[in-house]
Amino acid sequence: MKHVRRILDVAEGLVTYSAMAILLGAVLWGVLTRYVTAKPAVWTTELSGILFTWVVFIGAMAAYRKDQHIRVTLLVDSLPPVPQRLARIAADVLVIAFLAYTAWLSFIMMGKGATRMSPVMDIPFSYVYLAPFIAFGMMTVTAILRLLVPSLAPETDDDGMEVL
Repeated sequence: MKHVRRILDVAEGLVTYSAMAILLGAVLWGVLTRYVTAKPAVWTTELSGILFTWVVFIGAMAAYRKDQHIRVTLLVDSLPPVPQRLARIAADVLVIAFLAYTAWLSFIMMGKGATRMSPVMDIPFSYVYLAPFIAFGMMTVTAILRLLVPSLAPETDDDGMEVL
């Protein structure tokens, strides 16, 4: 299982760092052409928005997989062991339902985006909607696996940080 985690870490890093590097280059090129040349590169704004979407959603997926999203557990932690376990299971089931539904909505948006082209770069919007579909789909799988196999949850230290 650690091998699969490592592959996911590398893939997430490759996608997010590549998107971030291209995003930075596009923004810099847009600023340069706007203030230095007579003809600004209008495609940079559109590309930046698309890449920012990928960075945000793949980053959210990575944070969820590493259990780094914020949660408030004061009430659940104060419960006795059996109700605490039941509350955590109920919360996990609700999270799975939300993530699966959101992945489904992202899939529908991808289908609708296939016929809608971006105004400047003339690429289908389904490429933009692919990022949330991948992210919510992988978060759903992660949540299901954690519920069914609790040992798959990342190990954390006393501060809640993942132990590598």
